[in-house]
Amino acid sequence: MEVVAAGIAYALKSYVPQNALTKLGLASMIATGNISLSTNLAPTLSPGASIVLPGDANFANLTSRWREWHAPNIAAVVRAATEADVQQTVRYANEHGMPFIARSGGHGATEALASAENAIQIDFRSMNEVRVSKDGKSATIGGGATVKDVVGALIGRGKQAVTGICECVGISAPILGGGHGWLQGQYGLLADQVISARLVLPDGEAMTVSENSNPDLFWAIRGAGHNFGLVTEWEYRIYDIKNAKWSYEIFVFSGEKVEALYDLTNEMLKTQPPEVTHWTYIVKVPEIDPDHPIIWFAIIYDGSVSKARQYAKPLHDIEAITTQEGEATVPELASITLQGENSLGCAKGLTSLRYPIGLKSYNTAAVRKVYNEIDKTFREVPELAGSVFLLEGYSTQGVQAIDGKSTAFPHRDDEILATSYVQYKPNATVDPIADVFGRKLQAHLLEGSDDPAHLRAYVNYAHGDESLQEMYGWEKWRLEKLRKLKAQWDPKNRMRYYAPIV
Repeated sequence: MEVVAAGIAYALKSYVPQNALTKLGLASMIATGNISLSTNLAPTLSPGASIVLPGDANFANLTSRWREWHAPNIAAVVRAATEADVQQTVRYANEHGMPFIARSGGHGATEALASAENAIQIDFRSMNEVRVSKDGKSATIGGGATVKDVVGALIGRGKQAVTGICECVGISAPILGGGHGWLQGQYGLLADQVISARLVLPDGEAMTVSENSNPDLFWAIRGAGHNFGLVTEWEYRIYDIKNAKWSYEIFVFSGEKVEALYDLTNEMLKTQPPEVTHWTYIVKVPEIDPDHPIIWFAIIYDGSVSKARQYAKPLHDIEAITTQEGEATVPELASITLQGENSLGCAKGLTSLRYPIGLKSYNTAAVRKVYNEIDKTFREVPELAGSVFLLEGYSTQGVQAIDGKSTAFPHRDDEILATSYVQYKPNATVDPIADVFGRKLQAHLLEGSDDPAHLRAYVNYAHGDESLQEMYGWEKWRLEKLRKLKAQWDPKNRMRYYAPIV
């Protein structure tokens, strides 16, 4: 299976632009009108904080993102070390009419980010501490921690938490949009794990939000949180590790097997245990098939090898090009599924467009259309042949056990999360072609879905031009509640750079 990983890595390889910049000290000034950040903001910050300006050698690295296309325009970076640093920076930005955005993993990729011009990037990456409580039932997690930070800190204590899979993604942004992960079938979404949060409001004030403290705002930040404030710290549920190593089995199928595979997958979804995830890529790997995309289909199981093999047994009735099975720790699984720190999911420098859709089941005819569209486009537009189509088939028992009205996340009834990752080296000529391609793939699945008139788009994957109903729910009361809370907590609409409600 090494050739699979190597082939996919080759197909999806990125470049990382390197800019040599002259380093300047903090005494250097960046003009924002007649205001100097170094003179007026720096003295209010803690000793551990710093301001990084465009002339600094580290500026390009600090502001580089998973997707540079339609990225925010950053005037300065404030590397926050404390909650007070975040507050002071927000207040400074407001006083001087500057936008501000938060940054930890840098994976946010939605149209509204491009409207942040001459913005201050509040960099949370130094605020990444993970502390386990004395009773071992919760952890305090810094707002800048990544998935890798959290998983690594907890494993050493025999603990685990519901996190995303991609190691370099920050923990905060997924929580704010709901958050999917391999443990959700057992314990619920990432947002369901939050006991409380320390939140810096758009006016710079800080408060604790929980079920008992500002409960309406607590409701809003778990599903629509990008609109309401900056989280400096989470109090988060954690659990004992059941299995030091998870079981996995990976099948590589040709495109001829689409119908057989997804008819069978629909049947398997009916009895999918809470411990199981189906993880699928439709991707071009020339070393396996030089002419057509392959289907990379993994069964990930938080359980014994024997149970995993029993569950995956029906898949062996479909002829595969190759199979691989094994056991791995969660960090190892991140790399195996191409979501490790040095894998596909963390590659920077590409234009990456996503067009998500939530599904109840697979419409096999629609999946066939998706496969054929990918096959055709890769041949006609080779610049797009490094793209992938991701089908995330999480268990949902833990998600659906929680009252759908308890958080702002609107899509608890979905069984599958699908999205294209239309990826290519920046090329303005390819941009409109890539956009049409991604929308076609989404449209094929929507037309074959249970409700073709109502797209359900996971906000953390949103392209950014979806309707508010598509991202935040079609139930009328949801948007009414969110708009009311927005007017109360952010009347000047300062938090408007990620899937904005207003």
